[in-house]
Amino acid sequence: MKALVIVGHGSHLNGDSSLPVYEHARRIREEFPEEYDEVVECFWKEEPSMRHVLNTIESEEVYVVPAFISEGYFTQQVIPRELGLDGEVTHRGGKTIRYAGPLGTFDLMADVILERTADLMRDKSPEPGETELVLLGHGTDMNKNSSGVIYLNAERIRERGGYDEIGVGFLDQEPEIKGVVEASDAANLIVLPVFIADGWHTRETIPEDLGLTGEVTRLPGDAGETEKTVFYGAPVGTHPSMAGLIAARARALAPEGSGSSGDSGNSQEREPFASGVS
Repeated sequence: MKALVIVGHGSHLNGDSSLPVYEHARRIREEFPEEYDEVVECFWKEEPSMRHVLNTIESEEVYVVPAFISEGYFTQQVIPRELGLDGEVTHRGGKTIRYAGPLGTFDLMADVILERTADLMRDKSPEPGETELVLLGHGTDMNKNSSGVIYLNAERIRERGGYDEIGVGFLDQEPEIKGVVEASDAANLIVLPVFIADGWHTRETIPEDLGLTGEVTRLPGDAGETEKTVFYGAPVGTHPSMAGLIAARARALAPEGSGSSGDSGNSQEREPFASGVS
């Protein structure tokens, strides 16, 4: 038997934080019923807890995929510690547990970003002139990997073409998103949060900082005329195609000759994590 475990952060304050994990798990059950006997959700800050999830699984072959964008403290330390993992492959209690990297480092993340962007711009009427796609990450000065994944996906999209410019901005590090938007010379800016879930930042702080009034905001210039139009999208992590990305991320873990098939994509090389098992 084979199980897929999707690990989310969760939140005691934001009930919507866990919704994407449950929704993606549901889609995987419906769209890939032949791949997994069990598809299980667990969280760091909510029940069901990741600490006990492996005890609830009957399958001997377990694939763990963290529903996180970037490599960092949670994917390298918290999740391995709570699940009791030794590395990318752990053998314990008659189970073989294979641990994936975060979703943002996977090649297919660029496809999800572009699909979310296409959905946002469908039936929209951009102003004449250049269009810039800006990927918005949370960022932190405490972990370089947090921002690295945003630059990685910006470069992947840049190589594909389709936009005049590809920009990057952050909430908690330079370049800050407000400065990126203000400095852009493009007539149209598509600002896309590369976040897993909708929440306080995506609904409140980001729109407030950027002066946004909805999906489409026409920002005035010094003379009162429209300077640029900002198209603001929903978080990438809530897009339905994330379910396929999670399934592909797990599929890429399968050992050769195991019978798994499909486009697994190529993940960015991961840094070793500290299991911190105690």
